[in-house]
Amino acid sequence: MVRWGRTPAGTRRYRCSKCNETGVRKRVDIVEARRLRMFERWVTSKATLADVAAAAGVTRDTARLWFVPLWERLPRMSGHVSCRTIVVDGVTVVRREAVALLASDSETSKPAGCVFAEQECHGAWREFFLELRRRGANPKFLVCDGQKGLLKARREVWPDALVQRCVVHVHRQAMAWLTKNPKTDAGRELRPIVSMLLLVCTPAQRDSWLASLREWEGRHYEFLKERTYGESGWWYTHRTLRAVRSLLRNAAPDMFRYIDDPTVPRTSNHVEGGLNSRIKELLRSHRGLSKHQRLALVCWYLHFRLKKPTRNHA
Repeated sequence: MVRWGRTPAGTRRYRCSKCNETGVRKRVDIVEARRLRMFERWVTSKATLADVAAAAGVTRDTARLWFVPLWERLPRMSGHVSCRTIVVDGVTVVRREAVALLASDSETSKPAGCVFAEQECHGAWREFFLELRRRGANPKFLVCDGQKGLLKARREVWPDALVQRCVVHVHRQAMAWLTKNPKTDAGRELRPIVSMLLLVCTPAQRDSWLASLREWEGRHYEFLKERTYGESGWWYTHRTLRAVRSLLRNAAPDMFRYIDDPTVPRTSNHVEGGLNSRIKELLRSHRGLSKHQRLALVCWYLHFRLKKPTRNHA
């Protein structure tokens, strides 16, 4: 092959000295890299397919055809995991059909793992934790929202790992049950105690908050035991208040690990805000994808985030 001028588009042309046929050399690697950059721009932003195609100088249908092989090639996270603190949470990808269970390294904010399941349950979390353990994960702390199946799976896979309950989840759930205007004196007294939860930063504040909760329980012990009787039996009259009390009671032992060890985040924002919210936003922006494409979008987004980790710290 010898050089034989250029094409009308300016591309170097070559001629075969034996058959006199001319042609151009195509760099498949450069073409694939260009298409991957286009796909990355589309997957990680709100830009429409038409916007990405226009920027590349091609039609929307051409861009769609270029992306077909990428939908089938799902990247997987398979590297070694050596996180001291792992933050985990789940996000719905396809309503009532698929959720993504996500893990993040609290120090680097990089995604550490992802699996898909039909729902958040003990079995799904256990398989996810086992996969992380096979990749070398043996965390000292696990930051989570306190879902029962998740906690049970943690006890089975990492029995020595300490749990840090997400303070924001506890605060949000308690406030939702109390409502903005509680109808009882006990509820009105409990609401400021729950509000102070987000301001606890020192051992003294932790002890003061726990003492306030115990004092509130003591003052309203008999009130919370009141029962209502009906034709079908009896039930506790103030079930919502009792639910808030149980929530705070059960979460308290695992809610203040960050005070003894400042390197432990007190919330699951590394996943909830750093990954989950962005995934939800992208799924809304790219409406109309099939189930397989929605799952693939999550995989590709996490793959690209490994190169550009979030800086969102709790």
